[in-house]
Amino acid sequence: MKGEEKMKRIVRKCFMAFLALFITLSFVSTHGIMVNAVEESGLVDIAKHCDVTVPQNEGAISNMFDGNTQTIWSPSSTAGWPATVTFKLPADNTKPVEKIVIRFKIENSSQENWNMDVKLGYYVNSVTDELIAKDVKGHMLKNAFEFEFDEPINISHALVTMANPKNGDSQAGFWPQIAEMEIYVADDDQESNLSNLASNAVITSCGNGAGNASNLVDGNYSSLYVFYNGGMSTINGEAWVQADLGRDMSISSLEIAFEKLASDANNFGFIYSIYGMKTTDTDWTKLVASATANRTDNSVNEHLLGVDGATVKYSKFKIVIESITSTGGDPWPAIAEFKIFGKEEAVQDPDNLAWQKPTHTNTNNATSSKITDGNVASSWSGAYYPGYVDIDLEENYNISDIEVYLPTSGYSQYDIYTSMDGRDFTKLLSKTDTESTPANGDCYEVDVEARIVRVYINYQSSGSNAVINEVRVLGEASGTLVQSTPAVEVENFANSKYDVEITDEMTIAEVQGIISRQLGEQYINWFDFSLGTNPNGNEYDYFTLSESNGKIHIEGNDGVSLATGLNHYLKYYLNVHISQVGNQVKMPAEIVSLNGETVTRETKLPIRYAYNYCTLSYSMAFWGEEEWRNELDWLALNGVNAVLDATAQEEVWRRFLQEVGYTAQEAKDYISGPAYYAWSYMANMAGYGGPVHDSWFVDRTELARSNQLSMRKLGMQPILQGYSGMVPVDIETKDPSTKGSVIGQGSWCSFTRPSMLNATSQSFRDYAKIFYKIQKDVFGDVTDFYATDPYHEGGNPGGVSANVVGANVLDEMMIADENAVWVVQSWGTNPTTGLLQGVAPNKDHVLILDLYAEKLPRWESFNGTREFTDTPWVYCMLNNFGGRLGLHGHIENFVNEVPKAINSAKYMKGIGITPEASVNNPVLYDLFFETIWAEDGDNVEAIDLDAWFKDYTTRRYGAESESAYQAMLILNETVYNPSLNMKGQGAPESVVNARPATNINAASTWGNAVIDYDKEDLEKAAGLLLEDYDLLKDSDGYLYDVANVLEQVLSNSAQEYQKAMVRVYEARDLEQFTAISNKFLDLIDMVDKVTGTQEYFLVGRWIEQAKGLADNADEFTKELYEFNARSLITTWGSINQANSGGLHDYSNRQWSGLTKDYYKPRWELWIAERTKELMGESGKNYSSAQWFAMEWQWVNENNLYATESNGLDLNELGKDVLKNYTVDQVPKDPAADDVKDIATDLMTVTSGSEQSTSGSEGPASNMIDGNTSTIWHSVWSGTDRDNLWVNIHLSEPSTVDGLRYLPRQNGSNGIITGYIIEVSQDNGETYHQVATGTWANSSAWKAVQFTAEENVTDVRLKATTSISDSSSKNYASGAEIRLTAPQSEPEVDKFELQEVIATAEALNEADYTSVSWTEFKTAMDNAKEVLEKADATQEEVDNAITALQEAKEALVKAEETVVSKTALQIAVEMAGNVTEEQLDKVVPAVVTEFNAALEEARVILANDNATQEEVDASFARLSVAMHMLEFLKGDKAELQDLVDSTAELVEGNYTEESWSALQEALTNANTVLNNENAMQEEVDEAYDNLQAAINGLEEAEVVDKSLLEAMVNKVLGLEEDKYIPSTWQAMLPELEAAQEVLGNEKATQVEVDEACDALTRAYLNLRLKPNKDLLADLINKANGLNSASYTANTWAVVADEVIKAQAVLNNPEASEAEVKAAEKALTKALEGLELVKAGDTTASIKTGDNGLVGIFASLSMLSLAGLSLLRRKED
Repeated sequence: MKGEEKMKRIVRKCFMAFLALFITLSFVSTHGIMVNAVEESGLVDIAKHCDVTVPQNEGAISNMFDGNTQTIWSPSSTAGWPATVTFKLPADNTKPVEKIVIRFKIENSSQENWNMDVKLGYYVNSVTDELIAKDVKGHMLKNAFEFEFDEPINISHALVTMANPKNGDSQAGFWPQIAEMEIYVADDDQESNLSNLASNAVITSCGNGAGNASNLVDGNYSSLYVFYNGGMSTINGEAWVQADLGRDMSISSLEIAFEKLASDANNFGFIYSIYGMKTTDTDWTKLVASATANRTDNSVNEHLLGVDGATVKYSKFKIVIESITSTGGDPWPAIAEFKIFGKEEAVQDPDNLAWQKPTHTNTNNATSSKITDGNVASSWSGAYYPGYVDIDLEENYNISDIEVYLPTSGYSQYDIYTSMDGRDFTKLLSKTDTESTPANGDCYEVDVEARIVRVYINYQSSGSNAVINEVRVLGEASGTLVQSTPAVEVENFANSKYDVEITDEMTIAEVQGIISRQLGEQYINWFDFSLGTNPNGNEYDYFTLSESNGKIHIEGNDGVSLATGLNHYLKYYLNVHISQVGNQVKMPAEIVSLNGETVTRETKLPIRYAYNYCTLSYSMAFWGEEEWRNELDWLALNGVNAVLDATAQEEVWRRFLQEVGYTAQEAKDYISGPAYYAWSYMANMAGYGGPVHDSWFVDRTELARSNQLSMRKLGMQPILQGYSGMVPVDIETKDPSTKGSVIGQGSWCSFTRPSMLNATSQSFRDYAKIFYKIQKDVFGDVTDFYATDPYHEGGNPGGVSANVVGANVLDEMMIADENAVWVVQSWGTNPTTGLLQGVAPNKDHVLILDLYAEKLPRWESFNGTREFTDTPWVYCMLNNFGGRLGLHGHIENFVNEVPKAINSAKYMKGIGITPEASVNNPVLYDLFFETIWAEDGDNVEAIDLDAWFKDYTTRRYGAESESAYQAMLILNETVYNPSLNMKGQGAPESVVNARPATNINAASTWGNAVIDYDKEDLEKAAGLLLEDYDLLKDSDGYLYDVANVLEQVLSNSAQEYQKAMVRVYEARDLEQFTAISNKFLDLIDMVDKVTGTQEYFLVGRWIEQAKGLADNADEFTKELYEFNARSLITTWGSINQANSGGLHDYSNRQWSGLTKDYYKPRWELWIAERTKELMGESGKNYSSAQWFAMEWQWVNENNLYATESNGLDLNELGKDVLKNYTVDQVPKDPAADDVKDIATDLMTVTSGSEQSTSGSEGPASNMIDGNTSTIWHSVWSGTDRDNLWVNIHLSEPSTVDGLRYLPRQNGSNGIITGYIIEVSQDNGETYHQVATGTWANSSAWKAVQFTAEENVTDVRLKATTSISDSSSKNYASGAEIRLTAPQSEPEVDKFELQEVIATAEALNEADYTSVSWTEFKTAMDNAKEVLEKADATQEEVDNAITALQEAKEALVKAEETVVSKTALQIAVEMAGNVTEEQLDKVVPAVVTEFNAALEEARVILANDNATQEEVDASFARLSVAMHMLEFLKGDKAELQDLVDSTAELVEGNYTEESWSALQEALTNANTVLNNENAMQEEVDEAYDNLQAAINGLEEAEVVDKSLLEAMVNKVLGLEEDKYIPSTWQAMLPELEAAQEVLGNEKATQVEVDEACDALTRAYLNLRLKPNKDLLADLINKANGLNSASYTANTWAVVADEVIKAQAVLNNPEASEAEVKAAEKALTKALEGLELVKAGDTTASIKTGDNGLVGIFASLSMLSLAGLSLLRRKED
């Protein structure tokens, strides 16, 4: 927008505000109240865009949005009570809701006291679990009903429920009504070509670092920058804040916002000025003079700077708050937001290799060029972090420096990667500190060659987006060849190895493969398999078991039926248990006979379905071949034949997106990370957690095809994806033909949803055909089942009716596959009646999944119809949400309801498991899959649970255990009891996993923490489960269950400890708080230990699975996949998704490692802050953003976690848990102790104000009814504080020393927080005060003790302060109230205990079984101890009586039995037939035991008094000894020969390592030879090991040193003085090295050869000293000549050469060549001498000169100097 347009907009706003005010005043004068003419500052009302559902009178809906409180929506009759109005927010809304306002109509003063109950609820993601925002009883219609979210939330629906109309306290006859509905979200009205430059400014203030400066520029009007720690009056000078942009920029306008309140009790008023400064200025220029603001209707001001739309240049701005007026003391200066609107201008930066180079970002790519535009003030903002930019430098460079410019407010954490090819990235560096990025950027010196630089933003504390201003790269071109990005190469399915026709032989081989993998290959031959048709003459799936030729013959109609039959035999004949979690496979020694029986089972249900979309992410996101293989085996064994399979759909979408115009990288950025595919394919989100590596598409396609081939062999249908119109939000920019057909879908949990194509458009039809063709190219024609859920959990059909959507989606599916079946999840509002109508003509091609049928079945009544309007459907068990652990289920529901449905429903086609995460609560799945199989498929009966549990515990645990069975029965009555597990979604969540707080309802938004069963019952189950630990501990299933139950026990206790911790905190008891909080943290440690015993509960297992999928990828990908794993189970998404979207901790898990490093530190922080408060210091309350910052740190770490059990003794841990961490160990609330209570039947309770009974609220008499859900409440219309009291009248004067008060348990209105207690001794005539004080705002009991007062007739509790949701109303309320009296210590009565002991002693031990007598004897001994204990309490006495009586009742009469010796007699007879010859072949130890056992048996047979126990024990001993008669002695001859053969071997001939191995094997062989009990297996093993060691001997290397020795000797024979010194010195080190190698016995041949080579070269480089005799003669000859005889010129030549020759003569390093050259030159000079002719005046020396004498003297000195210099150089 141009500057003048901006000016017009501001003027228009002002005019509209004035106009609105004028209209409002005019309207009020004539019609009533006009509201909402002007939006709230910074917010926009979107209510009028909602889709509204009302119970009646739809024609009046628009009245709720017309701005007039005198026009209303109301039903057409009073029969509309209660009434709920639902507002479905616009599907394209992506903003979280910040505030909701509801206004009602009041016409005149007679309606002044009209009130009604108003409840404001909301849905998130269209999930119809209503979350309550505000619930007010008796809301006065004259007042607006307002609610502001603490943290803005992405809601999909708002629900207003109205009930109980009143006029004052009396019932009234008015109708439900809403005059105006207002739903506010943030207003993003901002000019398209103007940017808010403030986010990049450096913020300073007069407070010298006080407050959080990032709050000033974070775009959040709710966060304050309190820039001075003190009141305005304490500031020395101006109260100023400065924003520095770093350079002059073109500025259009400024916006300043102060704190916004609905009403301001302190009447804040601000006066402020704003100044500007250019970089060249020395003084500030006043831009805004003494403007005013407040905290209500004038909290946001905008100031235009330019004239007539022009911009002005400034680099700095200063806000000066001149004054703050307030009625509430000395206010601290604070500003909520400061925005600087201006233009981002192009900057030249040619030295920057990245400048104007291509960029690619994962979101908002259209603005990514700002990262390389040279302007550090402009920025790219991604949708969330993590976010990244790839900068393509277009050539390879040797990079020396990288500079990263990011927001200077707050801090940023990021990684930098580089790549040569654009596919594989290597990490260069990471910034993980909390230092802010300076104005001149984060600068790094690096040394790397790269073409592409990736900056990956992990976190930015100042906001929720990934923001990058600029990246600068410096370096030089490397000149290496640029590599192109490799293409992804995935072959089509057709003609691949998976494109095969399935044969019967393949099917049987696949079932045999299950045996091989799960039992062992040796058991394949126990079974014969054949495929056939149902012998009952129907087409039901079936299996039969029979015996044939000594094998178990299994027949079925397909591979799944064969596997189901196999599992039946394993479970019910072999007691073998194969599970997702904890197998028990102890196979018998031989086949167990069917005893001639033929077993037949069948099911009339053709479909047994598996998985929820979420399962694919919460459990299976990182599964590889091994995990999938085990899962398919388990599914087949349990009869599953339809499997939702989205594996490698990423390859389908990669091809699909590139087909419609996206680049390869853009396609990858649309595809989410591995942990998030579930929600991508449900069209909830896209891109988060990506991009995956190219290898992903190859590897996962291979895995999917392999899995689907196995499915096809077994007869399973893989359920692939259908197409319902999903496309990226920017599809129109890639394919213009889609324009007009694209429907925006808004957001899901703060993720932007993909768009949808209008189902009636040609684009939809075209894209559907493309999708199905590509899917077939990838997977082949492998199924007829396709799943897709249009508008799952929200969305926007764009005005297209649901029946058209349904019809068109199915039509395109059937065009692609005429046999197609559309699989639809029944969840939320889906499938709508319209959709079912649309598919009705082809309803046989539709399959509805009744997703949560075990708890909330829909098949009988969904949308008012039965069986989904007669559409085929499947009964499903969901049970788990988010992968949250916890024992939970609805066993009796599905055990009874599935047979009922089978026998009554007409369109039921199957059952299915649809957990959001599996691999938990294994008993549910084992039982659920059995509910449909029967001898007669048309007559299915409910399973006998008692008998089934008996079988289940025996086979799962590997042995029969009565205590384990009893434990299972308790589990069924507690954690698996439907009547006790109907709250929230899934298992009750552990408070350990919740963000710490005083009041915790759940860890996740949609979860719950309510436990309705008796926690002590579960502890009893844990104790029973541990009783037979030693018997059962070899079963993995048993160990898993023990750990799971113990974890639940700890979770239950944690809930009680947390409540106790909060109670003592609110009581300000530091000592108790420290003790309880320490125990709470100890409990968390115990959770980590217990879960650490099982691999299924290890976070390391989850993380390493994720990292393992990157084995074929780069470093970036390994960390990305780990990020996926960590994020999903903690924050779920980025900060907006975690907080505003409500997803944090949705997938919380009690996993070892996660508990210790993620959940525990949160609690430690919270406890530390509360401890500070109790010590009188200031404690911190963490905001949701601060919690997120801590959580996100863990998400982005890469520390290692254990992948194997911690090895701790689970039995000992269990004992510790049950001794130290049960609920009875939690300190009890003294205020809840009722031991001193005066009986309530002696009391009458009245009050000064009470609401007439309405539901659970009403008169004060409710406070003594013993029901905590009914409460006393003062009148809803409010009353004077003096009327807020309750009086307890006693029917007779009593002594009273205290009062106990229990606040209401739901809601908070009226909770008494300040009190006075008065007593009367004259029936209320007069009172006097006995206590006063304050209570915490909580739902716990409150108790007050005071000095005992006698003869009390009345006690009055006055509420001096209490909670109210309306500042203008006073309320008080309470659930229960009690009075206490002093208690005298009664004398301990032991008379009954003496009688009980006497009775017990009269019993005869012989009359009872030993087991029951042992327990009885323990109880009796304990009772005697208590009897003799002088200081025993009455409680101890009573407990001893009870225990002894219960033990007496539990005594079991011993039956007179005849001792049977038949079996022992047979054993003795058979043993007697064993000959000595046979025994001679058996190992001596067995013979000794056999003889001893036989002798003992004979003695017992002869003993007439032998007991049955003795007989049985003897039989057992003898039978075991007989079984061991096959332990034959081993034949040691060959072993002895082999040992003897080693005597000839010589150690020196072999390597040390191989000789050592031989000696070890030889020692073991001799041990076996000397062991008389060694059996053949041991002999054979010793022989094989010794032979292998002999074969493995490696001959030692023979090192030849002869050449080296010869060369050393040769060199040693040389005479040093014959060689030039330098060459001799160069040779000496090589000689020394050679001598060292020569003397080294361990020297290798390589070392010898290298030493010889080096010495040889040094020898050859020696140089002999040359013969200088001739040169000396020549010099002497020259010296003997008379220079006077020769011409000056020729003599000068000789003189010169003599000097040179003398230098060579004196140089010891002179080479032979140099000597020869000197000889030659001097000879030539002498030969060139010319005699002086007569009269010649050019004689070389005058008469009397000594010729060359002087010259030679000089020459001698020069030679000595030269020699000295030469030696110095050598030194």
